[in-house]
Amino acid sequence: MGINEQIHQLLADQGEAFTQFKDTFSQRLERLELRVDTPGNPAASKGGIPRTDHVKAFERFLRDPRGAQARAELEEVQAKAASLGTLASGGYAAPEELAREVAKRMRDLSPIRRLARVVTVSSADFRMLVNINDAASGWVGEDATSGNRSATENAQLGEVRPTFGTVYAYPKATEELVADAAFDIATWFIESSAEELAIAENAAFVSGNGTNKPTGFLTGSPSSASDTDSPARSFGTLQYVPTGVAGAFPFDQQGSPPGNPGDVLYDTIYALRAPYRQNAVWLMNSATAGTVRKWKDADGRYLWTDRLDMGQPPLLCGYPVVTDESMPDIGSNTFPMAFGDWRRGYLIADSFGLRVTLDDNITTPGQVKLYVRKRVGGKILDDNAIKLIKCAAS
Repeated sequence: MGINEQIHQLLADQGEAFTQFKDTFSQRLERLELRVDTPGNPAASKGGIPRTDHVKAFERFLRDPRGAQARAELEEVQAKAASLGTLASGGYAAPEELAREVAKRMRDLSPIRRLARVVTVSSADFRMLVNINDAASGWVGEDATSGNRSATENAQLGEVRPTFGTVYAYPKATEELVADAAFDIATWFIESSAEELAIAENAAFVSGNGTNKPTGFLTGSPSSASDTDSPARSFGTLQYVPTGVAGAFPFDQQGSPPGNPGDVLYDTIYALRAPYRQNAVWLMNSATAGTVRKWKDADGRYLWTDRLDMGQPPLLCGYPVVTDESMPDIGSNTFPMAFGDWRRGYLIADSFGLRVTLDDNITTPGQVKLYVRKRVGGKILDDNAIKLIKCAAS
């Protein structure tokens, strides 16, 4: 056999060997994927959640929350991390991986959480200083000394201290369901906890009274005084724009005085100063949105514009609209619409992570009920950044 034939034979043998290796590897890979995807496999990563020791121990606890062994294993894992120890009142810290997924779902479900400024704090004794009088500034030449600089007004600082409370949820399921190895216990925990927590906390961000809960931006006594009026509004008080009609918006353009709901919208937009308008968003509930989207200008053009690109919010007078069912309806002396830069206007403070306890106070036999809670605070951050519309004559 010549050298060329030897080379061809060698290449052929090499190709055949590679094919055999590839087939063997593919079969092994398929078997591994089948094992990983098998429901109830404890080694699987469900929903993209890393299968850490804490996650595994926590899932075993969820499946058998009354079991001494499951509790002991979870306590052992949490004891290794000082920050995850049990509270004096009992309970376990949810794994960071699951708590993070709950937070993501809550952000999707809570409009204010998506829009506002969110910080994580270590205690409820958190406060933030904000400038409330726009301290003056000036110019000076390159060689000017400090003595040549004219005095500027010192900044007047206000203290924002969010009010905190514990928001909680009670996820429930049958004992048979949570014990079923094919049941995705982690996803159930994430979805059932996030939905109830998000609904409760978002309502507090809007209208919470500040007693063992966040202080909502509608709480207090909003004023018709503008940002530049003297005397100024008290710190933390929002400005409202009246509709000019008791309990409604103006519609009769031929009336005396004539009225158009669009005028109220534009009055609200320009009551907000230019730096805040850049990132401003409308907030209203579905009932109000159903009314507002029918409004037209004097030429018959709709003020509401639906976006063609998927996932983008509609526009009202050129600004995005976010629907929040916690907002009040149109009615006598209500504030059905708000407009502002929410990241500058409202502060959410998250305290320690998610805590879970088995609740034995259940009247339905055969069910498992969990007590899931977290600490959260909230308060107006910059009262110039949000404007309200009030259904009132003045």
